Amino acid sequence: MKVRRILTSASAITLAVSLFAAVASAHHGRAGYDQKDATKTITGTVTEYNWKNPHVSITWEAKDPGGKPIVWTGEFSSPSTMLSYGMSRASFKAGDEVNITVIAAKGWIPYGLITKITRPDGKVVIDLSDRLGVVFQ
Repeated sequence: MKVRRILTSASAITLAVSLFAAVASAHHGRAGYDQKDATKTITGTVTEYNWKNPHVSITWEAKDPGGKPIVWTGEFSSPSTMLSYGMSRASFKAGDEVNITVIAAKGWIPYGLITKITRPDGKVVIDLSDRLGVVFQ
């Protein structure tokens, strides 16, 4: 009887861990990003900065090649990870001018994974380009 309970419990735990791993892997997949075209740098004005789990995000308004406004959203890792890289809840505010480098989503969707942000004067706020494998896993 004890052996049967142990085997049943072990099977249930194994199944639960397997399901959780599949969900975590799907959540962090990169299939939707245009990695072969590398990165794009978009200049614009911050409209929103969200410092919350599961990912920090920033929204900014830029202009398309024809001068039409386009709203971009970029994603970082979690707040705790971004704290370790020197960012904080106060790193950006609406109205800040920024140059943001992203790995853009496929299909011309204005969304991407942020690799670097600089101010107009060239000051680097964050540069994750050499850490993408760590930060976005």
